[in-house]
Amino acid sequence: MQTILNQISPPIAIGLIIVGLIIILLVVILIRRRRAAQPGIQLPPALPATSIDYTAVPLEEPQSWQDRLRNLSLAAKILFVLVPILLCMSVGVLVLSLTNRSTAAPPPTPTPSPIPISLTIENATVVRAEPPTINVRVHTTGLLDDTELVVTLYADNQPIKWIDPEQTIRIRNNRGEVRAPKLADGDPTPEGPRYTVVVSLPDGSLSAEAELQIPSRFAAAFYGTVAENPTATSQPTATNTPVAQATPAPTPTPTIAPTPTLVAVQQVAVTNGGNVRKLPFTGVYNVIGGVNAGEQVQIIARTPNALWYYVRTVRDEVGWVSASLLAVTDLIAAETPVANMVTVFVSGPIYLAADPASTQIDRVERNEVVELLERTADGMWYKVLNVREREGWVQASLLGIPDDVAAQVPVAR
Repeated sequence: MQTILNQISPPIAIGLIIVGLIIILLVVILIRRRRAAQPGIQLPPALPATSIDYTAVPLEEPQSWQDRLRNLSLAAKILFVLVPILLCMSVGVLVLSLTNRSTAAPPPTPTPSPIPISLTIENATVVRAEPPTINVRVHTTGLLDDTELVVTLYADNQPIKWIDPEQTIRIRNNRGEVRAPKLADGDPTPEGPRYTVVVSLPDGSLSAEAELQIPSRFAAAFYGTVAENPTATSQPTATNTPVAQATPAPTPTPTIAPTPTLVAVQQVAVTNGGNVRKLPFTGVYNVIGGVNAGEQVQIIARTPNALWYYVRTVRDEVGWVSASLLAVTDLIAAETPVANMVTVFVSGPIYLAADPASTQIDRVERNEVVELLERTADGMWYKVLNVREREGWVQASLLGIPDDVAAQVPVAR
């Protein structure tokens, strides 16, 4: 019985009880209607009125419950049978419902659908000539934040020593980026082979490959074909032939040419720890490293307003650091070369050519930083590289370029 009740759900059991009650009510109603439909009983003619002594009639009452049950009407007998059955079913359903609620196991936690793991290289480009530097940007799915990816440079499908293996890409919000300069003892990259960048997990279970883009302005530096100063050839020493009866002229004292003074790389102390950035602005996905208080950094260049310095850290990270983190003196600032980096004063379009009628390919926004690549002969247009790695021409009136910076920007041919 208990097994059967366990198999019946509480709603079904309650429904059966209600159906049973309805059946009982229908039986009672049918019996009453049948009795009402029967013809009335003809009573015998009235007897003459006589006095009857009712005390003399013997009183007959049922002596047991069987007699009482036997004397019940049909409807009462049906109720007598069904009511206990329905009460027992109700009590059983109630007990089993409470028992099942207390012992029922919690519903299983739904397992989320796994996100497919993927890795895509969005950009792999040479972005600097000195030192040759590669910028790699990736997009991932299914990888956790702070996952590190290894970057390797290949030449004709063979890995070469060029990027520091310790300089990895760290994933944040499914994106990651790194700007990797060439190792000091890195392998040469001559022109001819096909160069590709491979980004992978340290165990090699996931990887992506993209061809390295080498802009023409950085090709000579990347391939190592920058012309060097020709080595001065020694002039043959003339042999003095004595002339008869001639007084030899005094040999002139040779003048020693002054040796050019090599400008030593400036090193300054880090006063406050902070970020090393790809470009001199506090933008998203712009951090490529960090510096700690007490370390030394090499000063390479600075922005015209001297608010940012291009440095090399003790971990060989090359990027921009805020001047507020460095102990830069006025003398060091004056001797540091000014980089061709300026801040945008007015937002405006970037054109494909130095002509407002050409195609608009992007924009420069106020307070963004752009790198100056070339300029027109009249100085009205500048070819720039913005923070989104888009290259094009911008009107000079949007940039507010200092004269000393404008003078060192090459004129476009």
